[in-house]
Amino acid sequence: IPLNAQEKIALKHQKWELKSYKENRVLISKEEGVWLDNISEPEMDLYKAQGDSITNKAMIICPGGGLFFSAYEKEGVKLAEKLASNGITAIILKYRTYPREGSVIDWAATLWDKPQMAIDSAKIILPYSSKDALTAIEVLRNSASKYNIDPNKIGLMGFSAGGAVTMEATYTSNSKNQPNFIAPIYPWMDIVDQRKVPTNKPPAFISCANDDPLKLAAASVQIYQDWIQAE
Repeated sequence: IPLNAQEKIALKHQKWELKSYKENRVLISKEEGVWLDNISEPEMDLYKAQGDSITNKAMIICPGGGLFFSAYEKEGVKLAEKLASNGITAIILKYRTYPREGSVIDWAATLWDKPQMAIDSAKIILPYSSKDALTAIEVLRNSASKYNIDPNKIGLMGFSAGGAVTMEATYTSNSKNQPNFIAPIYPWMDIVDQRKVPTNKPPAFISCANDDPLKLAAASVQIYQDWIQAE
C-alpha cells in the first residue's frame, strides 16, 4: 500500500520496556483509507510546501486512533497534501502506538464497551507518543533552514487521541520543543492528566462538535477556558 511522503525522517528515541511487534498497514475502506498499528519506530513524513504562496510555516500532524492505531491516511496524508498545496510544510507524525501481538486494530474494536480499559491502556503509551511529538518539534526546529521554515512558526495539531498527544506534548514541553501554535481537534482528554497551561501559551485553534458521540466537547471547552484565564 503506497503512502508516499517526499521525505521520511526517523526520530531518535529511547528504547522502551514494552515489547514491539511488526507494524501493520491495513486498508480499512475507501473513506477511511489506510490505518497503521504496532508503530514502535517513530518517524516524520514530510510534505514540502508548494504552490504560488509558499510560507515559512510548518505543521506537524498527529492522526487519531485511540493510541491503538493511526488513522494515517484520512487524518494524516489527506491533510498534509492539502496544507502543502497551500504553501505550508506539513509533517505527518508516526508516533508510537500501543503494542500487541496480532491486529491491534481488531482488538481496539472490542474496547467500545470497556471505556476504562481503553483509557488505562492509552495512558500507558501516551508518554511515549507525546515524547515523539516533542522530538519532532525539536528536530524540525534544528533543521529549519534546511526545510525553509521559520523555527518559531512550527505548529502541532492532532485528532482525537492525536489531539491528546498534541495537548500532552504542549503541557510538558520546554523552550527547545514548545510548539508555536496548536490545533487540538476533538481531543480525547480523558487520558491527559497534567493540564497546566505552559508559560508560552501558544495560540490555540480548538474544534469539536457539540453533539460529538464520544462526548469530547466539554473537554475542548475547558482547554479554551484554561487558555483564556491563564496569565
